[in-house]
Amino acid sequence: MSTFAATSVVPVPPALIAAGNSPMPVPAVTKPVAPAKEPTANRMLITPEMARRWLADCNVANRHMVLSYCERLARDMKEGRWILTHEGIAFDPQGRLLDGQQRLRAIVIADVAVEMFVWLNVTPKALLAINIGRKRTLTDSLLLSSSVSKVSPQHLATLRAMLGGFGARPTLTTAEAAAEYQKHREAIEFAHTFLPSGRTVKGITLSCVRAVVSRAYYSADLERLGAFCQILTQGMANQPNHQVVVMLFQYLLRNAGSARMDRERYVKTAWALQAFLRYEQPARLMSSSQELFPLADEAK
Repeated sequence: MSTFAATSVVPVPPALIAAGNSPMPVPAVTKPVAPAKEPTANRMLITPEMARRWLADCNVANRHMVLSYCERLARDMKEGRWILTHEGIAFDPQGRLLDGQQRLRAIVIADVAVEMFVWLNVTPKALLAINIGRKRTLTDSLLLSSSVSKVSPQHLATLRAMLGGFGARPTLTTAEAAAEYQKHREAIEFAHTFLPSGRTVKGITLSCVRAVVSRAYYSADLERLGAFCQILTQGMANQPNHQVVVMLFQYLLRNAGSARMDRERYVKTAWALQAFLRYEQPARLMSSSQELFPLADEAK
């Protein structure tokens, strides 16, 4: 049985809004306490000052806060990507914060006001049922939200590797992933079409390799880029210039396995691709020392 009683969501009563856009009726009391016995929910615009005060006065016993997660939420809030949902802030009958501390911290970090549902009079026993379900994967969230019509975990791995490029792969919010995937969808689909998954190419069609091809999609001759992928999946050279791709093929097979080598795989793939596109015939495989295929926003 649900912990919450069936209640209708109503606007914030004017009497609950004091000076400074505060939902607190009495200035001396900083904990939000509802007069009703049953849980009630109000749709509220939470300012950074409100969030800061609630964290200071009401967050008395909560789990460890993950700053990196708060910062990801803050990016969505600051960029206008935050979406109002049933999840928000919850207080118990004594005004103690039960749920939403990281959302409040994100509001403080973003320094913007955000609209959320605020629940009052929630029983502390509700913690036995909050955030215990199976977490949706990023792929699940994108498909369920209709943000994209078709995407796989492999496509999103390529996206992260592509955005990370020569550096570390970024951790994306769902909104960021949806926006970036829509922006680079054609490039990523090109890489997956020419570097498909399968047993015959295991160790070759990796996200770090596809990331290089996805980046090169914006500047390279696509026919030449497709030829590079075909040679790489077959491991055979028909022309002297193809040998650099075969050397990459052999390197990837020899070093298949550990994800810790993804950066080295990336820089060697980028170097080999550039040599192939320039019709060079190097005697051995080298690593690039800088990003060879910058994205448009990186090249500025």
